[in-house]
Amino acid sequence: MMSAKKMAPAAFAADSMAATEMSVMESNDAVYEESAPDSGVVQERKLIYSGDINLEVSSLAESKQAVEAWVKKFGGYISNSSESSTSVSFTANIPSAEFHNAMNEGGQIGKLKSKNIYSNDVTDNYYDLETRLSTRHILLERLEKYLSEAKDMKEMLQIETKINDITSELERMEGQMNRLKNQIDYSRINVYASLPVNQSETGFILPDTKTGARKFLGNVVNFFANFAFVALYIVIFGVPVILFAMLIYWLTFGKIGLIRKLFRRIR
Repeated sequence: MMSAKKMAPAAFAADSMAATEMSVMESNDAVYEESAPDSGVVQERKLIYSGDINLEVSSLAESKQAVEAWVKKFGGYISNSSESSTSVSFTANIPSAEFHNAMNEGGQIGKLKSKNIYSNDVTDNYYDLETRLSTRHILLERLEKYLSEAKDMKEMLQIETKINDITSELERMEGQMNRLKNQIDYSRINVYASLPVNQSETGFILPDTKTGARKFLGNVVNFFANFAFVALYIVIFGVPVILFAMLIYWLTFGKIGLIRKLFRRIR
């Protein structure tokens, strides 16, 4: 009987925490449903924009300076870049409010070869995560209040375990929200700039080895194709002609020798 009485506060605390969590979940679900599009309350759309710009430029050094100035003009920053002897590429992060202006102006840095714009609507994900974060914060506050009112060590340990779980979950969800907000606030634009075919940074025209190899291979193939055609032509038309000539010779000067016999009679 005594043990049941001692266990009562801990059991009561566990039931209270479960009831509190359920109550907080239901109240926030109701708030989320009221703010949903069907309720008539207009939610701000949350969109993630990204784009690709493919350019042909006459100078890699000048294009690098132009891209850096372009990014600075729109209040963005470069998160990644790479360079080769004939091309450079950048990953620029531009404030979303300037995305379309930046895309239009970025296409003027060089000769525009292609431009692509993408958008991803994350409105539902954003507000769902926001609601779940609010729920966890309210639950954490109530658990901390329960902890201050705990009557024994077991009850305190149960509440502290729950607080640790909620805190870890909050940290993970806040990390997701921060990443999502950053993707919404800053649009990613990939810029690729390359020199004209066979041209180096100094303007020297490089030999087109690929084209040369293709031409050489084409000439070899044509040679053997023509050779095979001539051989086939000889077989089809040459052999009958040769056989006919041999027949004429055989009739006139060969064993039969009609012409030879005719000359003998004349003599």
